[in-house]
Amino acid sequence: MSIIDALVFGCGIYILYHTYIMKRDGVIPIGVMLNKDMIVPKDADVAGFILDMFWKGIVVGLSACLSGIIGILSVNITQLQIIATIFSFVFFGILVVFIVFLKKAQKKFLHIS
Repeated sequence: MSIIDALVFGCGIYILYHTYIMKRDGVIPIGVMLNKDMIVPKDADVAGFILDMFWKGIVVGLSACLSGIIGILSVNITQLQIIATIFSFVFFGILVVFIVFLKKAQKKFLHIS
């Protein structure tokens, strides 16, 4: 199970990095906020999308990191196993809500349906 937890932690770092790059450069990175085949139209409100999705990306990235760390630690510390299982479900819920918000922001700001 710790391999999956390490992957979740790595994905959290990846999301946090791309969210930071998005805010710093003002460009939406391909891979986290957009799929490879998505084309952003010229009339899209990229700044509004970045403003709307920045903190949501931070929350999902931090929750992935926390879930991964707790999962990795629960291998050696048996008291954390129940907490790791609960937090895995919490992270999954946060991820689902993030995807819903992401699709709504893509439709609203980027005009991608």
